[in-house]
Amino acid sequence: MSARPGGTGPEDEWAEIVSGLEDVRRAGDRHLAGPRDWSPEEAVFGGAPAGADDAREDVEDDDAPYSPDPGPVTQGLSRGALLSWTVLIGVPVLVLVLGLMPGSLPWWAIVAGLVAVVGAIAHLLTSLPEDRDDLDDGARV
Repeated sequence: MSARPGGTGPEDEWAEIVSGLEDVRRAGDRHLAGPRDWSPEEAVFGGAPAGADDAREDVEDDDAPYSPDPGPVTQGLSRGALLSWTVLIGVPVLVLVLGLMPGSLPWWAIVAGLVAVVGAIAHLLTSLPEDRDDLDDGARV
């Protein structure tokens, strides 16, 4: 390659660029550090913040999996709906367990259980929404 008219060639320009990078080499190869090897305080203030030793010890705790509290299981259910579902599931199970015991089940227990189940079904059916959006495909997140 030919030299430029000013007397400097591409090799000389490259050597000048590389010599200007000496301060980057002296920075201790910070570009090789991972994301957890530095903190914003170190980058801004040039040193470790107060209590940095305590923060380094807590790193193990940060690696624990996070599982948020799901909240109450009955979230979104009204009291009537919760009572209806409890009666709808509980009464047949109770009648079945009592029916397996020795002796006969009183007629009033069977009638009360039947009335409770029918009432729970009626409450759940009447609490269903009556209007439906034509564009709603039923999938909700």
